[in-house]
Amino acid sequence: MKEYRPCAGGIPTTIDMRYQEALQSAGLRYGIVEVTTRCQCACPGCYMVRRDSLNKGDMSLEQAVCVLDLCRDYCGAELETMDLLGGEPLLWPCLQEFIEELLRREILPWIFTNMLAITPELAQWLYDRNVHITGKLNINPSDPLQYPLQGKMLGRGTRVVNRLLAAIKIFQNVGYRDPLFRLQNLIRRQNLAYVPDYYRWCLEQGIGTDLELMGSGEPIGPDYWQVAPTPQQLAVMIRKIQSVRIEFGLDEAEVLMPHVFGSCPFYDKGLYFAVDGHIRACSNSTVELARITDPDPIRKAYESPLICNRLVLSQETVGEPCASCSRWNQCRGGCRATVEGTGDPFGGYPLCPVPFLD
Repeated sequence: MKEYRPCAGGIPTTIDMRYQEALQSAGLRYGIVEVTTRCQCACPGCYMVRRDSLNKGDMSLEQAVCVLDLCRDYCGAELETMDLLGGEPLLWPCLQEFIEELLRREILPWIFTNMLAITPELAQWLYDRNVHITGKLNINPSDPLQYPLQGKMLGRGTRVVNRLLAAIKIFQNVGYRDPLFRLQNLIRRQNLAYVPDYYRWCLEQGIGTDLELMGSGEPIGPDYWQVAPTPQQLAVMIRKIQSVRIEFGLDEAEVLMPHVFGSCPFYDKGLYFAVDGHIRACSNSTVELARITDPDPIRKAYESPLICNRLVLSQETVGEPCASCSRWNQCRGGCRATVEGTGDPFGGYPLCPVPFLD
């Protein structure tokens, strides 16, 4: 089995290395499987909410295993990692069976969850198998005045916030800490000012962080910019986070988009498999590349115009600010689905704060 290495303060684990890698040759290595469309939340900015895709059914275990087989047959080897998304993957009846299948194939599982359905028994089961968990949090739980904001970020009320915080404690009680356990903060204008406080709380708790800028595969217009922060606002936030890191005796983290301190591993090395059988480049992308019922669907996806554009993208052909950025080999242009949503697959990443930090 692949090993997990401690990453307190940001030293990557084996599975986490995909967010920090320098330029490598393209090829399918990572998968995302949308195991269910059921969810208890309606988070503003969620791609499932925007596309009215929630509560439309589950993926069967047979289909999920078929995805693994298709990827293996195309690659000649098993995938390295598989992200389990939804909807809410903890609501999927086949969750434990599928994780056992992933582990049998030595594919590292990673669950992205709102955590509301967790139980102590399931948390212990997942911890015993070293399953990576990324939950959700936008505030500092030590400050009850921030709870109404967290409710808005879930599309729900304060009662659900209390359940969310109780779920975090359930994971902690069975031993979950960074690097196996992190909390994702999807950054919007509405919660931007609270991010450094969230970051401080996570460091105090020994919980990992995942700061992600809001992606969008849809055409980007005024509605997007009413929700997403500007690069200048992000630069201010990042400086405050770096100050928090210094308070904890940590070095400043390298800024990479779109996870603020990490790049997107699915640029040209991953695919997203939906409940209804279609294949996309990632969760934010809206372009259907193939369907699992197609003949040789993985090849069809990788030979699609969208992936081909990504494969030929270089620092010589990409727009600013990426064209003149020294971090190109690590970042590769931020969230490409968001850029593709602008109508120019060779454009620069419009949310990048790096020019305002250097």
